[in-house]
Parts: sequence; structure tokens; C-alpha cells
Amino acid sequence: MNKYFFIGLIFCAAITQCAAQENSFIHVKRQGLYEKDRDVDSLAVNGFKQVQIFDEDMGSEVWVSPETNCVTMNKEKSTVFKGQNSLHVKWDKVTGGCKWIGVGFGWNEWAAKDMTGLIDNVAVQLKVRSVNGSFSNFPVAFAFEDYTGVQSYCGFNTKQASGLFTDKSWTTVTIPLKDFNFISNGAEMSKIKQFVIQLEGDGDVYIDDIRIVNN
Repeated sequence: MNKYFFIGLIFCAAITQCAAQENSFIHVKRQGLYEKDRDVDSLAVNGFKQVQIFDEDMGSEVWVSPETNCVTMNKEKSTVFKGQNSLHVKWDKVTGGCKWIGVGFGWNEWAAKDMTGLIDNVAVQLKVRSVNGSFSNFPVAFAFEDYTGVQSYCGFNTKQASGLFTDKSWTTVTIPLKDFNFISNGAEMSKIKQFVIQLEGDGDVYIDDIRIVNN
């Protein structure tokens, strides 16, 4: 046998030993390339994947009217329905003397959302909790705006709420999309821009987990 044969044997033995040691300490979790996409698909509503309007972040997709004398909005960490953050919205439109105030959500990085075919059996849903005390009338109106500038509104009524608004628990507010009168308003359902909550009177609430759901 020549020296090259012995060098080859030593090299193979070294590789085998390293592999054995590596297998003893390292466990590799196999993850499919499209696992994330499958998770998104599982949450889709009637094929619509951009269901989460607000969950955690208060970044460039979330805005509030600039009139701080009438409304403020802050990230809340101590009182949440889901995850680590909710929104604390406090407003007084009359005392502050504002003509219009609201908060908005241009979810999915402000991309146009195609909500065609969702009107009949889909709703927008959010969780609301009073900061102090309780109330039954939530003085707001909800709206979707498309990228042509058309805004379709729906005012709050008590039938949309799962119960009284209190500072002890979260109340679910569900608004069927058919109540927004998209068709009569001439809305472009393939180019939805944002979801808006128009604020009236005064209020002090936490808001969390705004999403599109099956109605």
C-alpha cells in the first residue's frame, strides 16, 4: 500500500468521527419552503388572505388625526386582548372643537386589497374595552375607503356588540360588510385602501385585534 492510501483512510476516519459528534449535538428541524404561505392560507376568509387589519404594530399603516387637543392614540401593553399590544384611544371632539377626527388602518403595507365577492357573508370585527366604567353606545362610525377616494360608512349600533362595554372584559364588535353599502356608493372593491374609525362625541377605550372574519 502506498502513502496516499493511508492518508485517504485517515481522512475518511476523521470525517466519520466529526459526523458522529455533530449528529450527537445538533438536531436540524426541517421546515418547508412554503410553510409560512400555508399558515396564511389557513387564516384566509373566502380566499381573502389579508384578514388582519390590526394586531400588534403601530407603524406607518396606523394613523390618528393630528388634532391632539381632540384625540390621542398610544400603544398599550398592560391591557391587551391578543399578543403584546393594543391601542389606547382617547377623544373629545366637542370640547376640542374639531370638525372631524378618527383613526385609520392601511393594512397590508397600504397595498390595494381585493375584497371582491366578500360582501354577502364576511364582516369586519374588533375588540373594544372601556378604560373606566361602562357604556352601551359606542360613538363611532366605521368606513372602508378605496383607492379612487370613495368612502363607504356604517354607523355603530348596539346590535353589532356582543354586550355592554366595560372596563372588566373585552366586547366584540362585528359589522357585516353588506352594511357598508359598497355597491350603491360605487366603491371599487378590488382596490380597498384602508379601514377607518370615525370618532364622535367623546370616549376612552382600548382597541385590539381588528380583522376580517366569516359572518
